[in-house]
Amino acid sequence: MRAMKDTIKAIALILILFLPVSAYAKKDKKPQEKKTLRVLYWNIQNGMWAGQEENYKTFVEWIKSKDPDICIFCEAGSIYYNGTNKHMPNEERYLPAHWGEFCARWGHQYHFVTPRRVSKSTPFGLSNYPDAVTSKYPIDSIAIIRGSKPDSVVVNPAGWVQIHIEGVEKPLNIIALHLKHGKFGYGVPHDQRAASAERYEGEQHRVKELTCILNGTVRKSKDPDKELWIMAGDFNSYSRKDNFKYKWNNASLGFQTQDYMIFKSPFFDLVAECYPDIFMPSCGNLRIDYMYVSKPMLKACSDVYAEVKDKYLKREHSGVSTFYIPSDHYPIIADFKISKMK
Repeated sequence: MRAMKDTIKAIALILILFLPVSAYAKKDKKPQEKKTLRVLYWNIQNGMWAGQEENYKTFVEWIKSKDPDICIFCEAGSIYYNGTNKHMPNEERYLPAHWGEFCARWGHQYHFVTPRRVSKSTPFGLSNYPDAVTSKYPIDSIAIIRGSKPDSVVVNPAGWVQIHIEGVEKPLNIIALHLKHGKFGYGVPHDQRAASAERYEGEQHRVKELTCILNGTVRKSKDPDKELWIMAGDFNSYSRKDNFKYKWNNASLGFQTQDYMIFKSPFFDLVAECYPDIFMPSCGNLRIDYMYVSKPMLKACSDVYAEVKDKYLKREHSGVSTFYIPSDHYPIIADFKISKMK
């Protein structure tokens, strides 16, 4: 009996000695700092046209499953009624007006949307393809780049924002863009487009757009090689770095837009830098979407994923126009080590 009492006393003493230590350890434990910044870019085709019927539930759940810290979206405006190519009036379009409540569904408190340009070629007087940036971290709006007539119009105004990442001293500069589509030049009448395409006037206009965008953003910097920059979007153009797949004549004028980025910008093509010998299409069998980064961001990149293949991203024709489900484009996801963002 005495032995049992001694045992109970010993156990009680152990509890007295160790329970407070455990409690203090929990109290003093600091939350783990986030080690990786994840950036997701995606052209979501007509404001995620394929998600309207279910109030974008599958789209939102997919975004949440990837847990991005920053998202960059092309075609960030609703255009057509669900399941049709019939234009909705501006007042009936959910996006871009409701991006704030939309991105809150995947936990992003901050957002920025580029304006829609006045346009005579659309039924309701405004262009259809704004860009959106959403973020867990605070966003400062820096500039909208529009270009000017007669020939340097940025068809879909580009946006430059700065995002303040927790644990990173320098701001992260984001340029979101969507260059003109097509082989023909800007504003060329239908009956002249074939001849315009043969002269590569679409490529020439995209170079003018990029000149204007770079002049209005990174070229305002004295030393971009020491700053944090990401430039992402639908460039509607082809890179000679993918010519092992395309097998074009290396002198082809079809590379003009991407040659401008390769040879006349301070940025690096992230996918091509990380996977130089692997072709990663972003739209069907083509790569026309790019994520360009400055030197510090390239050094900080731990991985980049293009053409993420899962059940949701399976590219299926919708039966309507040229629209696909969920989009005609694939996303690009890049991870950056926060400790190396210097």
